[in-house]
Amino acid sequence: METSNSAVNTTAPKSRLGAVLWTIIAILISFMATAANLPQHTRHLALKFVFVWIVGALLGVVGVRIGNTLRRAAKPDIIITSGGLQGMLGAKIFWSVGPQTVGLLISTVVGCSTLMGWLA
Repeated sequence: METSNSAVNTTAPKSRLGAVLWTIIAILISFMATAANLPQHTRHLALKFVFVWIVGALLGVVGVRIGNTLRRAAKPDIIITSGGLQGMLGAKIFWSVGPQTVGLLISTVVGCSTLMGWLA
C-alpha cells in the first residue's frame, strides 16, 4: 500500500451566479437611491445621474464583498435557538445572506447620498 504526503488541492470553485445576482441587486438599489436623492433642477442632470448610478452600484458590490468577508469571519459553527424550526431557519438564512445584504444597503445608499451631495 502506497502513501503520499503531497498536498491535495481542495479549493471550491467560485460561483459566478452569486456575483451576477449581487451585481444586479446593487444596480437596482443604486438606481432607486440615485433617483430618490437627485435634485430637481441641476445642470447636466443625465450625466450626473448615470455617474452616481454606476459609482453607487460599484460601491454596492464592494459592500457585498466586505459583508461576505465579515460573514466568513463571524459565522458561528453551531446555531442554538429557542424558536424551534422557525428560529433555526431564520438564523440559517441570516448567516447565508444577511451580512452581504447589510453591506450592500449601507454602501449603496450612503455612497449615492454622499455623491449626490457633492455633485448638487
